Amino acid sequence: MSLPLLLFILLAVFLVFLLGLAAKSPKGLPLTSEEVIDALSQERHYARLPQILQSLREDDTDFLRRRGHLELLSQIRGERKRIALRFLHYLEKEYQLLLEASRILATLAPELSAIGEYERLKRNLRFVLLCRYLRWRLRLGLQPWNAFGSISDMAGEMTLKLEMATAQLGERALMAADFPSFLNKGRNGPE
Repeated sequence: MSLPLLLFILLAVFLVFLLGLAAKSPKGLPLTSEEVIDALSQERHYARLPQILQSLREDDTDFLRRRGHLELLSQIRGERKRIALRFLHYLEKEYQLLLEASRILATLAPELSAIGEYERLKRNLRFVLLCRYLRWRLRLGLQPWNAFGSISDMAGEMTLKLEMATAQLGERALMAADFPSFLNKGRNGPE
């Protein structure tokens, strides 16, 4: 077997693995449209990103190192790392919820769908890979600035698209509700 063929097979297996990882159904998500809409009305986790990033900064605990409290410094950094990992977990669940809401919106009004199925798959794959990358950076003690910003931006963009699509759906529903009264006025003539 030649080297290019072996590399091609390995690349194909890796891509199938990534596709399976991105396409797997998330666990614990609300399945009904009412539950998804209720969850969308709650506060988003990415709004707390500045506080998480501040807590991970080296200079935030630099005064402990200067004073020689290395044990306390290690304990605080460990706790903050666990909090950041938990934050990442909730952010990941929130993004999956946004994807589920996008799917539900696509079934309610396909022409208003925030994103298409292929685009949803690409975004999910990118988000999952960034989360895995960020998780490893946090565990290794590396600075996570860019990756946190990227996943936060993805969640914010998805929220904005969903809000715009649901606003359009609401406008259509309002117009549909007003349409019968408009027809009745037309039949009765001007008053």
